[in-house]
Amino acid sequence: MKSQKSVSVILAGYNEEMNIEKSMNLLYQMLDEKFERFELILVDDASNDSTLEKMNYFAKEHINVRILPNYVNLNFGTAVLRGLCASNYEYVVFNACDLPLAPDDMVNLLLEMEPDTDVLVLERTSYKTTKWRGITSDVNKLLLKCLFPRLMKGTPVLNFVQIYKKETIKKILPLARSPIFVWPELIFRAKLAGLKVKNIPVKCNVENLRKGSFGHPHDIIWGIYDMLRFRIRLWRKNY
Repeated sequence: MKSQKSVSVILAGYNEEMNIEKSMNLLYQMLDEKFERFELILVDDASNDSTLEKMNYFAKEHINVRILPNYVNLNFGTAVLRGLCASNYEYVVFNACDLPLAPDDMVNLLLEMEPDTDVLVLERTSYKTTKWRGITSDVNKLLLKCLFPRLMKGTPVLNFVQIYKKETIKKILPLARSPIFVWPELIFRAKLAGLKVKNIPVKCNVENLRKGSFGHPHDIIWGIYDMLRFRIRLWRKNY
């Protein structure tokens, strides 16, 4: 029997023509098998390859699929935020186009998520990346621990995937738009709002080295700015 939970899944990406078809098909098949009500929200972040074309074709062939095209590149964090705000169903989860959270793991976590949990933070237990991105990730964690020691407690990994109850999203929307602080701020705001935040370890499904944009100097500076702005707002109790 299909679950009575309703689910919105956001798949966001930029120039993902090599991954997008396989990912859309895998996610849609899993959702259709397990849930009575679901939607797949596809966010194209102003790709200059055939990503949006493939998304549009898929949406024409399948029900419960929505396309949100960005006409300028906003980065992964902002693209996912757009999907979060546009979601309609009870539970909301996002994924990248190379599916670092495996579809079967995603479905099992949604099915098993306890009714009183507002945000489920997934902690990747394995992660292959470039040396530079590994260094920047470690520095990012150190900054978060130094600036937000109380809010970091219990959730050591913040930049992977989370599952949200839809009703919580409007309460915790972040000011941050940088790709490295959108997720921490969402989780921090959930804790500050007194919501139940639970974390659980999962395996990262991507075996190849990941580069991404998170190690670019622009994104590092942008992320530090977002961290400091939120830290100052916390001190002023004006967050």
